[in-house]
Amino acid sequence: MEGIVIQLQKEALDENVDIEILLRKAYLVARKLHLKEFEEWISFEQNGYKDNVPDYRIIGGVTKAWNPYYGWIPIVFDGKIQDTFNKCSVGLPIAAICEAYKNSKGSIRGNAPSAWTEYLNKYNSAFMTNYIFESSKSELHKILSAVRNRILDWSLLLEENGIIGEDLTFTETEIKTACKSSVINNFTNNFYSTSDNIEIQQGGNIND
Repeated sequence: MEGIVIQLQKEALDENVDIEILLRKAYLVARKLHLKEFEEWISFEQNGYKDNVPDYRIIGGVTKAWNPYYGWIPIVFDGKIQDTFNKCSVGLPIAAICEAYKNSKGSIRGNAPSAWTEYLNKYNSAFMTNYIFESSKSELHKILSAVRNRILDWSLLLEENGIIGEDLTFTETEIKTACKSSVINNFTNNFYSTSDNIEIQQGGNIND
């Protein structure tokens, strides 16, 4: 029977394999090889992020303000501040992202992060109002693809270092190789960034 690392590669390439199943198998490999940082990354993907999120979870979109006469209207910002309010991070568990992607008909929207609302209302001389962040469901697909690609890259790195496994087990040599390799142990180092979080609800809606 082929090793679990090769199985993982095949499943990462197969879009029909559920991303949650793929993460569970990757967790099994990381746990057996004693790779704590990769275990932690998988745990965050499964349970959600509260603070820093990986760069691939930052999505592009448009911030809109509620106008009682015209409804939701896009906000036009000056200079570099435009970039600040046209990007937001998604800290939800991967299962919630999958569900929102399946339920969305094309766009996702929800309350802008509370820090944004406070800032924008402070500098809005006309009136206090509510704000939303609107994006495309394709941005969610980018997150799902990024997770799949990182698992694929990681499994290829393991194979390149002679770590394949036999069925669901690894030799002592394979475990020692994984633990001693700085490249393998530091694989997740460049994943993370800082940004305000939004949450996605059923039907493609998002909230902070």
